[in-house]
Amino acid sequence: MIRFLLDGEMVEIPDPDPTGTVLDYLRYALRRTGTKEGCAEGDCGACTVLLGELAGDGVEWRAVNACILFLPMLDGKALRTVESLGGDHPVQREMVERHGSQCGFCTPGFVMSIFALYQSTDGKVGRGEVNDWIAGNLCRCTGYRPIVEAALAACSQPRRDRFRANAGDTAGLLAFLADSEDLFVGDEDNFFAAPASIDSFADLYERHPEATVVAGATDVGLWITKQLRDLQKIIHVGRVRGFDRVEDTGYELIVGAAATYATVEPHFRAI
Repeated sequence: MIRFLLDGEMVEIPDPDPTGTVLDYLRYALRRTGTKEGCAEGDCGACTVLLGELAGDGVEWRAVNACILFLPMLDGKALRTVESLGGDHPVQREMVERHGSQCGFCTPGFVMSIFALYQSTDGKVGRGEVNDWIAGNLCRCTGYRPIVEAALAACSQPRRDRFRANAGDTAGLLAFLADSEDLFVGDEDNFFAAPASIDSFADLYERHPEATVVAGATDVGLWITKQLRDLQKIIHVGRVRGFDRVEDTGYELIVGAAATYATVEPHFRAI
């Protein structure tokens, strides 16, 4: 079983498809069709959603591609989709006011990427910062100027939306979900596993050396969506304590196997 938060409510899925995608779950199980399938390979950003993880006493949000994110990877996290915003969020209002959409297919993804920027920063942001946050979103018809202007306008306002007001509740629920247990979905012949410790990972991989090891699944996800491969055994390292370690000792930079580029980049800039 996996458990995660969707708009502050606990969702439990007893027997999730080990390689089913979050995009398919949202569209076909929940009918949240605002999350679009464009490229199905993590390039266009039409399927962008937000994932929240506990970070100290707060929640750290990041925009991710739902099309190549395996459903069991939601376990213990918080999820928000474009429907979560309700149609009246400052980001959505500014996109309307500044004509940031034409055909509209890519618009939900842009809204969610800008919403991630809105949630993750305080005070006004610059054009360069906006460009960085929407770099994973493609638009064929609107042109990026009104989209960037909408982001700048939304982020020039005080951050007083209901999501920030409820941040403490979200953090509390994520703390309730947090555990140090291994996750295992499926059976010995067909599974998604997320070991919680290096020892558990080593033991599992020793028993299943043929398993596919994934971190963010940004490449392996395409094996499913594009090559239609049947990956029967998946071991996800994102749960292993210590694998996300990034430490600057003063004479060396230690980077764990599951550390994200976004986490490592500031250290590279300081070199």
